[in-house]
Amino acid sequence: MGEGGLLRLEHVTKRFGGTVAVDDVTASFEPGVIYGLIGPNGSGKTTLINLMSGLYGLDRGSIVLDGQHLEQRRAHQMASFGIVRTFQMPKAFATMTLVENLLVPVTGDHRREGLAALRGQAVEVLEHTGLEHLADQPAASLSGGQTMLLQLARALMHEPIRLLLLDEPFAGVAPAIKERMIATIRRINDERGATVLLVSHEMTTVRLLCSRVAVMNTGRLIAEGTLDEVANRPEVVEAYLGKPI
Repeated sequence: MGEGGLLRLEHVTKRFGGTVAVDDVTASFEPGVIYGLIGPNGSGKTTLINLMSGLYGLDRGSIVLDGQHLEQRRAHQMASFGIVRTFQMPKAFATMTLVENLLVPVTGDHRREGLAALRGQAVEVLEHTGLEHLADQPAASLSGGQTMLLQLARALMHEPIRLLLLDEPFAGVAPAIKERMIATIRRINDERGATVLLVSHEMTTVRLLCSRVAVMNTGRLIAEGTLDEVANRPEVVEAYLGKPI
């Protein structure tokens, strides 16, 4: 993934008891690029996302954003630096309306706009994502796919957004909603200049969105490049037990 870059991981390591979930990972993420992070189940992809977003603490290594060390920061502090994420199991404030859900990030990025202007922005974001007809409904009324889409809508409300971490956002999502999600990811990338790191098992979507991919296996980063470049490398084929990518 190159040297330098927007965000640099140096020897990042995380253990759970005797298991090394992330093993000495070093990588760099350049501004404005959509990356894919692939690998078999249990390879450490979600754990790495949790480390990068501040949900877990590192056992070893460093996370450096534009020269500033972030490895001791908590999740809300990482968000204030513009590191935003979604979860594999979609998260929403169930009893709050969709508009209210979108106003939550405002409390974490220290903006000073009036509430009326921010509500207007929230409605506009819901229009972009096709959820405007549900604006005043509680988030509990959404399907799983719609809740995934709401997570992306929340990302559009965040300021700044420099690195968007997406953990299996397309799993079990209907095709129409997936199209909206892909369009929203591209919007965040194009209009906000955000770097995106997408964890996904859907290779068709990875190929569609990602110009670069990294492959993990047993906690280690084993290959980097375009999807075509890494797909037939022996160590990648072995990691997938011979299954074609």
